Amino acid sequence: TTPEEIGSLEFGTLVLGAKVLVVVGHKRCGAVDATIKGAQVPGQIGSLIEAIKPAVESSKNQTGDRLENASKANVVLQANRLKASPVISKLIAENKLKVVGAYYDLDTGRVTILSDS
Repeated sequence: TTPEEIGSLEFGTLVLGAKVLVVVGHKRCGAVDATIKGAQVPGQIGSLIEAIKPAVESSKNQTGDRLENASKANVVLQANRLKASPVISKLIAENKLKVVGAYYDLDTGRVTILSDS
């Protein structure tokens, strides 16, 4: 999550009054897969890879599918980054906002909640 993205979400919640932010990751995520593989990417795409690296690292020793584990860890990581925003955390503390992390299974269409504030 970039500062610009967080700023946009702060505006949407504080000024426009959005009540829920949902961070959704998905099965077979290309960006997470590229991060796992250490792919070289052009332009600003590299900033996405850098933002995902901590999730890949934190999930590397989990059993099961590495890509799915890293994708889910990335959802939680990005949701926590949003919750670290002073604007967003204040709204959460005042029960004016929820930040929810979810995972979308492309094969089944099922959405699973991973984290909830």
